[in-house]
Amino acid sequence: MRSCPYCGATLVFDRMEKIYTCNSCGAALNLQDIVEHKERIRAEKEKIQREKRKHEEYLEWWLSSKK
Repeated sequence: MRSCPYCGATLVFDRMEKIYTCNSCGAALNLQDIVEHKERIRAEKEKIQREKRKHEEYLEWWLSSKK
């Protein structure tokens, strides 16, 4: 089962329309929309992780140079 990218509720697939509909928030998405949303979320998470890692590396360098 797929979950709604907006509210997290379960999506229901309509075979006639070929779209996923959320019973909770009413969002109507096709498969491409869902995939694009997940890719965008993944890219944002990776960016945050890179920034965090960069900050931690800088902090480690800065603390080691003060000895």
